[in-house]
Amino acid sequence: MADGSRQLVQEMAYGEARLGWATQARSSLWARCACGREAVINPRPWIAQGLGRQTLHDLEDRLRCQCGARRAGLEIRGLAQAPHGGAGGIHIFR
Repeated sequence: MADGSRQLVQEMAYGEARLGWATQARSSLWARCACGREAVINPRPWIAQGLGRQTLHDLEDRLRCQCGARRAGLEIRGLAQAPHGGAGGIHIFR
C-alpha cells in the first residue's frame, strides 16, 4: 500500500505490536472502546516513560473512556485506515 501500512503489517506478523512502532512514519496509535468510541492516542508520554518496547496489549489498561470503561483496545493504523469522521473521548490514565 502506498501509505506504508503493508510494511507495518508485515512487521507485526512476527510478534505482538510494540508501542515504539506507533512512532513510525505514516502510522498512528488508535484506541477502541467496547462502546464503539475510537480515538487517536499520542504515544509520546508513554515513550518518555521508557515504555516504547511494551506490547500494546500491556498498555490497554492505562486508558479510560468517557463511557466509564477502564480499558480500551489499542492498534496501530496506517493513514489510510484512520476514520474520517469525528473521534475522541479515550484518554491515557497513567
